Amino acid sequence: MQRKVRLVTVLLVVLLFAAFSAQADDSDSFTIKVQAQGIVYVSPTKAQMWVGAKTDGDTAEEALTMSNEVMAEIIAIVGKYTEPDLVRTSEFNMYQKERWDDLTGQSVPEGFTLRHVFEVQILDLKKVAPFLDEVTQAGANIIYGLQYGVQDNRTPREEAYKRALEEAWWKARLIAEANGARDLILEDVEEGYYYASSYEIEGISMTGGQLDSYMPGQLQISASLQATFKAELDD
Repeated sequence: MQRKVRLVTVLLVVLLFAAFSAQADDSDSFTIKVQAQGIVYVSPTKAQMWVGAKTDGDTAEEALTMSNEVMAEIIAIVGKYTEPDLVRTSEFNMYQKERWDDLTGQSVPEGFTLRHVFEVQILDLKKVAPFLDEVTQAGANIIYGLQYGVQDNRTPREEAYKRALEEAWWKARLIAEANGARDLILEDVEEGYYYASSYEIEGISMTGGQLDSYMPGQLQISASLQATFKAELDD
């Protein structure tokens, strides 16, 4: 019995010593967590939109034939303004139309409708308006979703993350210095969010004379992150 009590006592002493050592080690350093954001402004380099035609016919074959005629002209025009790999079909849908017959109290079939829509990207922004004029004259009656973006956002995105990291280090150093710490070690970084499609109104003034009606401001690319640092106190 005495031996058992002795072993328990020794174990408690060991645990207390380990806990004390851990507290002593922790007292030499502390953790700093900061949130940071990096913002980069770039000019749009592409326009993206959805263009197509809706055709009606008494029969499915008639609707398809009319659609093919219109879309052949639209495709020819698209080829004048952009590259084939920047065009893809986003919708091809045929459905039967119906109308309500008050006499019979039922829906009555009334021909077919076909929707054929392309997603189109144009890299020369000055060609957007002429392109829309031409496809409209050719019979395009579905045009929506015109938006501006960056063809390759990897470079500005990288710069946004660099600026976010610089801000994180700056904040962490201020906190460390205020608490008498000397060294900082970056232990962990978590991505918060990434935006690449918002326009900054103030960016319009930055473009100066280069601004035209097809470049509505500068594209704002933002990166946000949370960084965890270990700060070591002075001896």
